[in-house]
Amino acid sequence: MNFKQRLLRYGIGVGIGCLLVFILFPNYDWLGWTPGKQLMKRIRESTWVNTDSGKCTMNCLNKSIADFDQARFNGEINFSMSDTHAKPPLYELEFQELSYRITVEDTLITLIEVKKLGQSNSCNCP
Repeated sequence: MNFKQRLLRYGIGVGIGCLLVFILFPNYDWLGWTPGKQLMKRIRESTWVNTDSGKCTMNCLNKSIADFDQARFNGEINFSMSDTHAKPPLYELEFQELSYRITVEDTLITLIEVKKLGQSNSCNCP
């Protein structure tokens, strides 16, 4: 048996093994190790507090706490608009035409500001 035959049989075995793993574990999150997924998991599991400016901008845009909870579970982090090197890091959580500026520290999330995507903040909040 030459090298090409061994390599072909090895490749077939690896392919069958991968196929079996995907069939046996269909609901496994294969990309759960990525930074975005890990951060969203922390956001979902953490408790959160609202600042005065966060409350003011939510009232100005007629948004409720339930809207922010939906964003926590279904939104996405926009890393290009986030400041990950700040202390504590500032993240832009986007969901349904809204951007929520939050900080994430251990098990506490602080909502700083809410604004509509692509628009400057028109609310007169501190």
